[in-house]
Amino acid sequence: MKATFSSVALKGIATFVPEQSIDIDSELHTLYHGDEKALKRIKKVIGLQKRHIAPPNLTASDMAEMAAISLIESLNLDRSRIDALIFVTQTPDYILPASACYLHGRLGLSSSCFSFDINQACAGYLYGLYMAHSLISSGGAKCVLLLCGDTISKFVNPLDSSLAPVIGDGVSATLLEYTPSHEKAFLELGSLGEKFYQLIIPEGAGRIPTKDIIADEKVWQTSESRTLKNLYMDGAEIFNFAVMTYPKTFEEIIAYAKKQKEDFEYYFFHQANKYIVDNIIRRLGLDKAKVPNDTTNKYGNLSGCSIPATICDRLDSIHSPLRSDMQIFMAGFGAGLSWGNAILTLPQDFICQKVQFAPSH
Repeated sequence: MKATFSSVALKGIATFVPEQSIDIDSELHTLYHGDEKALKRIKKVIGLQKRHIAPPNLTASDMAEMAAISLIESLNLDRSRIDALIFVTQTPDYILPASACYLHGRLGLSSSCFSFDINQACAGYLYGLYMAHSLISSGGAKCVLLLCGDTISKFVNPLDSSLAPVIGDGVSATLLEYTPSHEKAFLELGSLGEKFYQLIIPEGAGRIPTKDIIADEKVWQTSESRTLKNLYMDGAEIFNFAVMTYPKTFEEIIAYAKKQKEDFEYYFFHQANKYIVDNIIRRLGLDKAKVPNDTTNKYGNLSGCSIPATICDRLDSIHSPLRSDMQIFMAGFGAGLSWGNAILTLPQDFICQKVQFAPSH
């Protein structure tokens, strides 16, 4: 679904990742059985080095609160002006209530500010942006605080060599406001729900999984490094989805917005890993200098938080606050399987903060 939105501007972004980090070099003998060549290849091709993971006492909502407070203070924003709080996460504190409601209380927001969660991961930031733009464009809100991120590492077995070195944790806060004269935004969302099982935690919620529902035998293969309560990913199929299926949607949203590839100062793709983003760059014929691709090397795959983290990482030291408007492209793809695209103009004075580190509670 593609849509055009008017009068909505992103005012700023703040991102937090856990202070605790793991260097992949320290796992040479635990995950890679002393194979130095394999480790070097993975570091070079996949782009892994460090990942930041949450300790048991640090949740996604803890980091969301830190990011929200940091952003609110940087913008000198009166909290009573926030009309809606959206939290995009797949790792809530509780099954119910929504973590957004929990955070509403912790942040001391107005009772007229409505709050809700969106259950999305890799494309989650785009889903949150779409909803925030919809609310503001329709007149349902004038100021929206969008929080996005996860602590997915809590659902990954540390002995799983295919997933543990990749997955990081982090949460971002983004403020969007009604701005009458702002440039139009173009957003798109989509899903391939029939492939939902290709990135899944099979057990732990309301449904007892069965092979009648998920026929793929690989999902059911368990070992000392994975139970059905751990994350499962069909890496080959996710790769195919990202580099074969996704580029078509890129071309479609560019045509819908009547833009050219050269119109964008930066492209911010979901940082699944360096190899996937490199392949997308090549297939789309993009200028590498315009596509940051080192977030996983610093923080790991941050799920829905990877796009705002990459924006903060790239723009903080170079452009923040902006001295003129900047047109950018964003894209997320993954669990669901879902994807999203956005063509936005960051306004003059847009601020983003260097990725910050959340200490354990």
